[in-house]
Amino acid sequence: MCIRFPRLILAAAIAGLAIPAFAEKPLPVLTPAEHALLATSVNAYMSSLPESDWYDVMADDVYKRIKAGKGDFVIVDLRVPKEKKYDVGHVPGAVFIGAPDIAKPQSLAKLPKDKDIIVYCDTAQQSNKAVTALRLLGYRGYSMKWGYMAWSPAPPTAATLEEIKKSITAGYPVEK
Repeated sequence: MCIRFPRLILAAAIAGLAIPAFAEKPLPVLTPAEHALLATSVNAYMSSLPESDWYDVMADDVYKRIKAGKGDFVIVDLRVPKEKKYDVGHVPGAVFIGAPDIAKPQSLAKLPKDKDIIVYCDTAQQSNKAVTALRLLGYRGYSMKWGYMAWSPAPPTAATLEEIKKSITAGYPVEK
């Protein structure tokens, strides 16, 4: 059974859920009926995702596309603040649209719907949110897996990699 849902309502609802990541605003209070619609819509969206591909692309694949001179994609750097990240260094050809601004009309006007939109942030956490928003709005969004740290592991990215390494070597217990 295919569940159809109003993309506009779902996109607005999911955008509302992402607000706390960017600002200290409370989540919207939903009525039980709105919550049920949102839950159904989110389930329909999540169920529609391909099992083997969550819209990730490897940095190596992005590099190959850049080298080949392909014009079928746009790269978006989501890292903020711009002057401390994008302006210091970014993937060749990338345009800057800060993560909190990705779904604003002036930002969407810069993005073609007939090309792949490859987004990246520092670690891919924010880019995965951006991909969800772009996909809900009808764009061909993809996240560069592991973000900018997969492209150029320089400070502060190198520090992030060290913190990840410390976390994964802690040997915390697992349950079976």
